[in-house]
Amino acid sequence: MMERYSRRNVFRLGIVGTVVVLAVVLAALQVRSLPFVSSAAGYRALFLDAGGLQVGATVRVAGVDAGYVTGIDIDGAAVAVSFTVDAPIRLGERTRVDIATATVLGARNLRVTPAGDGQLRPGTTIGTDSTTSPYQLTEALGDLTDRSERIDSEQLAESMRVLTSTLRRVPDDVAAAVDGVGRLSAVIAERDDSLRDLLGSAETVTALLAERSGQIDGLLTDANSVLGELQDRRAVLDALFDNVTALSRHLDGVVTDNEAQLAPTLASLQSVLTVVQSNRDSITSAIDRLGPYITELGEAVSSGPFFNSYIQNLIPGQIIAPFVRAALGMGPAPGDNSTVNPLSALNGTPP
Repeated sequence: MMERYSRRNVFRLGIVGTVVVLAVVLAALQVRSLPFVSSAAGYRALFLDAGGLQVGATVRVAGVDAGYVTGIDIDGAAVAVSFTVDAPIRLGERTRVDIATATVLGARNLRVTPAGDGQLRPGTTIGTDSTTSPYQLTEALGDLTDRSERIDSEQLAESMRVLTSTLRRVPDDVAAAVDGVGRLSAVIAERDDSLRDLLGSAETVTALLAERSGQIDGLLTDANSVLGELQDRRAVLDALFDNVTALSRHLDGVVTDNEAQLAPTLASLQSVLTVVQSNRDSITSAIDRLGPYITELGEAVSSGPFFNSYIQNLIPGQIIAPFVRAALGMGPAPGDNSTVNPLSALNGTPP
């Protein structure tokens, strides 16, 4: 009885041990997927082509393994790739996800490039505008083969023959063109230093203009103000010209209406101008001689509280006064002696 009971316990113990071992192995293999062990955040990315990416492929951030691909599903016309990234890594709003080639045998991995501000929440889906599908060399070669088979070889040969015959007809022109291109290249190579200096000078000028941009803006603003003021002055001058034109018209009308009255006045004015013109030389000579006389008179006046002056050809007053009084019918001045000879003043004899 005891032996049967012990055999039954051994059988149960073996079953339990086997289950425990299997659970431990599975937990060791999927330890990163356990919610109470893993600290990674999950995300989804949409691709136009999975490009051979497999579940379990590594996720690399800056060249370091940071997670795994946990699922690949079809989402409409795109492929949705679920992956995890270790929690300390922050993914910005402009993060890019690319499917890259990991080995020369074509193994794929997921390359995540964090970028942008903020942080993507776990579970966020990254759109196709921020993802890049891998380049498939075999597909590209297949497309090349298909396109090559579609080429009309006879038409291509005919095109080459036409091109060859055309080039044979213009060998001189082609040679001259090639020679010109060669010379131009040689000149550019020889003037490399000059071109560098020119570009450096242009950079200096650009920097100087950038530094003086404020002054240039001020100059342009002042020039605009000056142009505005000139425009205002132009309007004032236009109004002045209009007023002068109107005044000339009014004066023309006044002259026309008063031509009979103005004719004698203008004739008298003309005669006065004629007299002045005829005595122009005399007046000019008098003005020229008046300058030295005024200078000497000023020196005489400044010499003291009195001055002496002599005016040539002017008759003394004591001589001409009796003649003037006699011509006017006036008697001798009080105190004058009628017997006195007025000419005695000329020879210095006493009266």
